[in-house]
Amino acid sequence: MKTFLMPVHRALPAYVPGTHEESGNVIRLNTNESPYPPSPEVLGAIASESSKLNFYNDPDCTVLIEALSAHLGVGTANILAGNGSDQILQLAFLAFADGDNPVTLPDVTYSYYDLFAALYGIPLRRIKLEPDFSMNPAAWQSAEGMLVFPNPNAPTGLALQRSEIEGMLQAHPDQVVLVDEAYVDFGAETAVPLIRQYPNLLVVRTFSKSGSLAGIRLGYAVGSESLIADLAKVRNAVDLYGVNRLAQAAGTAACRHWTYYEENCRRIVDARRETTEGLRALGFTVTDSLGNFVFVRPARISASDLQKRLMDRGILVRHFKTERTNDWLRITIGTMDEMKKLLDACREILNGQEECP
Repeated sequence: MKTFLMPVHRALPAYVPGTHEESGNVIRLNTNESPYPPSPEVLGAIASESSKLNFYNDPDCTVLIEALSAHLGVGTANILAGNGSDQILQLAFLAFADGDNPVTLPDVTYSYYDLFAALYGIPLRRIKLEPDFSMNPAAWQSAEGMLVFPNPNAPTGLALQRSEIEGMLQAHPDQVVLVDEAYVDFGAETAVPLIRQYPNLLVVRTFSKSGSLAGIRLGYAVGSESLIADLAKVRNAVDLYGVNRLAQAAGTAACRHWTYYEENCRRIVDARRETTEGLRALGFTVTDSLGNFVFVRPARISASDLQKRLMDRGILVRHFKTERTNDWLRITIGTMDEMKKLLDACREILNGQEECP
């Protein structure tokens, strides 16, 4: 079949998302969504804004940025909104790296970074995580180009302290340090306060996880005024109207009624703790995750086999088939009831195991 795709793009790696299944009989623990719906205020804001879809949305996201400014305690010039945090990440790769300026990232991390780098011809440098999957800032002393890492990391859930991130900023004053905080609201320490001292810090965040808005696509960047202005210049050239009316209304309402989401995060943290304890009691190895997921190495059964057997029971979990993660599963934290069903299923599967596969 004839292709019109430019040769430079024909070898682009494919990002494989988690299995998408919305049947009421399936427990979705494979895509790191929130198990809780948006707040009533957010749903009301979306409904109200839907009558205005014949008008273009505000390209500057003025009201949303003001709500985020009040929520975060930073200036409006320190924030840029985007169509999901993935768009913000993509723009950062486009703005702050190129074929001569690489990106350095952990060897086990969010795989979409690889796709952005391949799309723009950006060389990647990888820093190996420690055997326990923790990130050692000392190993990044000679890191080249833009430094990129999630905090907490994905899929491991492990996080650096703010002081450790500050040390990396001090060690690399002439390089952009991008901290992807998609999961920060579940127990990690945000780096946002550091933007006042370090003009090279870019923090990227999303409403998809703690904000229960994965399906509406809304993210944002926080950084120095100059860094945000540079990123906005690229955003406006690529996708000026990318944050639609409904997303802006939803994000604004979420910021103004954030106590609802704080309570949801507390419930998820409680379920994460009980799930971790329950899996460890079954002999599983579980990292000390600070995300809305746990990273586990099953006992007496392979990760791939356990994933298949859980799927047979209507429970979806994520398996990353790479050299370092092939023995591990990432399990999203759902409601307490969903996690009890997961633990019961794991217990039943292990009790039915006569020998290791």
